[in-house]
Amino acid sequence: MSDRARSKQKMLAGAIAAVLALGGAGYYYAVQPVKTMVVNHSDHQAAAPVTASGDVVTLDARARQLAGVQTAQAAARVLTKELKATGKIDFNASGQTYITSRIEGRVDELYVTADGAYIAPGQAIAAVYSPTYIAAQEEYLLTLENVRRLRDAGEDVVQINNRLRDAARRKLQLLNASEQDITRLEHTRQAQDHMTIYAQFGGTVLEKQVLPGTYIMPGDKLYSLSDLSSVWLYADIYEKDLAGITPGQPVAVTSSAYPGETFSGRVTLIHPVLDDATRTVKVRVELANPAGKLKPNMLVQAAVRIPLGEKLVVPESSLLDTGSRKIVFVAQNDRTFVKRDIVTGQAAEGYIQVLSGLQAGETVVTAAAFLLDSQTQLGSFGSHAGHGAAGGQTTPAPDAGQHSGHSGH
Repeated sequence: MSDRARSKQKMLAGAIAAVLALGGAGYYYAVQPVKTMVVNHSDHQAAAPVTASGDVVTLDARARQLAGVQTAQAAARVLTKELKATGKIDFNASGQTYITSRIEGRVDELYVTADGAYIAPGQAIAAVYSPTYIAAQEEYLLTLENVRRLRDAGEDVVQINNRLRDAARRKLQLLNASEQDITRLEHTRQAQDHMTIYAQFGGTVLEKQVLPGTYIMPGDKLYSLSDLSSVWLYADIYEKDLAGITPGQPVAVTSSAYPGETFSGRVTLIHPVLDDATRTVKVRVELANPAGKLKPNMLVQAAVRIPLGEKLVVPESSLLDTGSRKIVFVAQNDRTFVKRDIVTGQAAEGYIQVLSGLQAGETVVTAAAFLLDSQTQLGSFGSHAGHGAAGGQTTPAPDAGQHSGHSGH
């Protein structure tokens, strides 16, 4: 085929494409309903339902209704923050004690044999065969006899014998002999082979330290006790909440073991070192436990009410947190909303404190703030998609004459 023929063929194809395009456009205007726009005769531009310019967004009444825009005023309010944390019950270290021996000898009998048993103060716990105790009894009996025999001697002799008697009696007391046993010795004048050991303290047995037949020395541990009428709770508090915790603060504690029951305690210690792995600090709470319901190693929930004072607040739903910015939309009027950066404090009861960036009485958007922010991100092009051309300019629809002309096609 010659170059001239090829050129004619291309021209013919272009003409056919143009005719098809014009025909399709005519069909579109003939089929589609005519769209009319309200024209502002002062500037001959159509009113757009949504416009965005920088950080300012304007919406007409219909657009606000469709977006679900809601507002509230910034106002001063007294807030109380409830901080919740998990924790574990532990022994009260100040109530942990050991019952120890004050004599040497052989343990022939234990009267308390089970861990977890309760020992009352002054309760008999063991019988020990002790030559030391036997010798101390005999010494005391000897002084008693000397006092009786020499009571008519000279005054100096009587005083010396009395002092020796008192010293022998004091020696029995230092060996932890009870007043009852000493009185019995004075009446019977018979030394006992075994000494009964009594508990110096009361508490729950955590561990039995000896067995029958054990030879003990002064200072040896017989039982490990803990007073469980008071326990400690160690709660993990995140570092962001630490500023609101102070010693003496009341704490409400609940446990899944006792539904509906609340135990009251107070903060007694804030641990000085932060756990680097969990970013938490151990806070110690002391709890009264007269019924013994709270067991060491039990997991519980702790709630602390922290008064935040009176500050300017807005609803939490009004805040847009981008990570680097805290943003709210402030209503200038019914149609216009302006993006504004603020500095926030703590959140509680559905509100968040505003430290700067807002004044009391200003109105902020509480619902659809994200949609407003998206309009500022999209700009005018996004705002007028489907309504007109980009750049904030609206394009009037073809007039009726033009449509009727196309319908002729």
